[in-house]
Amino acid sequence: MESKVPETSIPLSSLGRFYIYAIHGYAIEVMFTAVWEFVVNFNWKFPGNTSVWSFPIYGLSTMMIEYLYLRLKDRVPLVGRALIYTVWTYIWEFSTGYILKKFDACPWDYTPFEGDFMGLITLEYAPLWFIGCMISEQFVIKYTRQIHWGPRFPSNSKPTSSNGDVKKSD
Repeated sequence: MESKVPETSIPLSSLGRFYIYAIHGYAIEVMFTAVWEFVVNFNWKFPGNTSVWSFPIYGLSTMMIEYLYLRLKDRVPLVGRALIYTVWTYIWEFSTGYILKKFDACPWDYTPFEGDFMGLITLEYAPLWFIGCMISEQFVIKYTRQIHWGPRFPSNSKPTSSNGDVKKSD
């Protein structure tokens, strides 16, 4: 009897996960600004916007949250992790905003908000960041980490079945 080659798969690379996280953050920001425009100005066109800087900002930030998740998931409950992620998000938003502001390239300005600090962060967004971080961990990060390329077979063998084949019982 011929032995079957075990199927193996390759997990999505760090670059692949970065891309998914960046696209997710980018899309969420566009949707958030569209809803905000509707709620504040009753604009039925729902014009959402963001900056190209958001792509690497969200990608790198979520990679850090993924790193924290992997280190904390067995030791800190979800609410505690979400608090840590929220603190990280504020540090990251302030840091990236501060750097971009030096080049007159910061796409956000929170000066109209009561809880703003240097126009780069605002405490009014804390509940949204907290919920967003929980959703990011529970759905985006967990499911993205489950993406694998495959099946992959050794170069000297062929798969024993293909898509659509029906297994025969002996």
